[in-house]
Amino acid sequence: MKINQIYLEASFISFLIHASIILYLLGFFYYESQEKSVLSKPIEVSLIFEESVEMKNQVNRKLEPKKIENDNSSDEVVPDKSISFDSLIPSLTLKDLIAEDELISKESQENQVELYSSLIIKSIQSAWRKPMNIQDGLVCDLRLSINKNGRITDVNLIKSSGNLRFDNSAIKAVQRVETFSFLKDLSYSLYNSNFKSIVITFNPS
Repeated sequence: MKINQIYLEASFISFLIHASIILYLLGFFYYESQEKSVLSKPIEVSLIFEESVEMKNQVNRKLEPKKIENDNSSDEVVPDKSISFDSLIPSLTLKDLIAEDELISKESQENQVELYSSLIIKSIQSAWRKPMNIQDGLVCDLRLSINKNGRITDVNLIKSSGNLRFDNSAIKAVQRVETFSFLKDLSYSLYNSNFKSIVITFNPS
C-alpha cells in the first residue's frame, strides 16, 4: 500500500512538471510588456516644402505691377519703361549707301596713287648721281611711259632746268631704275588711269 502511495505521488509530481512545461511552451506564463516610445523627448519638425511655397508666393506678390489709384477710383497698371534705339540709328537709303561706298573706294584709290607715286620718286632719287660743279635748286620735268609690269619703256625731257648736265643726270637716273616692280600689284584700271604715262618734276634737293 505504501508503494502505491509513493507511485501516485511521483506520478502527480511528474504530471505537474510536464503540465508546467507544456503551459510554458504554449505561452501561458507570457505577459506582454507595455510598449515604450522610441523617442523620449519631442522633436521640432519644420516642413520645408510649405516654407518654399510661401516664399514663392511672396516673390510673386512683389513682381506684380503696382496699381495707382486716381481720383476716379480706376485701377491702372504702370507700364514697364523701355528704351528704343530706333531713333538713334540714322535711316540710310540705297542711294546713300552707294554714295558712301563710292567715297570709300575713291579715298582708297587716292591713297594708293599717293603711295606708289612717292615710291617712284624715291626710286629715281636713290638712283641719281649729282654732277660736279652744278648749282642747287635745279628742276626739270620728265615724262615716263610705263607698261603694266612697271618697266620704263620711254623717258623724255619735257621741261629743261637750263643746265644740260643736270637734265642728263635726271634721265640717266630713270634709266638706272629701269623697272618699278611694285606697280605690278596695281589693278589694271588704276594703272591705266594714273601710271601708264606720268610726268615727274625732278627736284632732288
